[in-house]
Amino acid sequence: MAGKLSGGGGKKKSLDVNADPNVIPFIDIMLVLLIIFMIAAPISSVDIEVDMPTAKIQPSKRPPRPTWISITDSGQGIRLFVMNDEVSIDTLGAKTYEAVQANDPLLRGDDFEIKDQRIYIRADGEIAYRQVVRVMNQLQNNGFTKIGFVAEDRRR
Repeated sequence: MAGKLSGGGGKKKSLDVNADPNVIPFIDIMLVLLIIFMIAAPISSVDIEVDMPTAKIQPSKRPPRPTWISITDSGQGIRLFVMNDEVSIDTLGAKTYEAVQANDPLLRGDDFEIKDQRIYIRADGEIAYRQVVRVMNQLQNNGFTKIGFVAEDRRR
């Protein structure tokens, strides 16, 4: 207990230093809080019947698969891939259009809605920037304006 007053020595006016924490006020506070919660818990329950409406929530649709364009350097020139299919720079727009339709079958076929989807570009680090800009220009010429770049996360 923390109520030790004398150390058994011969000195009557000096007290020994006691390093034990005094937990009695802590216990008192906890008992008072316990009583307050025991009284307040039954008060919070409501005895009034209410006819609540049923919720008609539509499940959220899954986002479409992202459309990837990969740019690699094979030594004799750049190679372009839409998803996993190799394409040329001339057919890049048409193949990207087909890939967006395949990745999101819920699109109505509206040309604007298809071209409003985000296209992700990932390129080798050794690729010249002008080659990446060339691919972006080709996509923009075909109506794709939402273009994002993907970088490798090397923090791990």
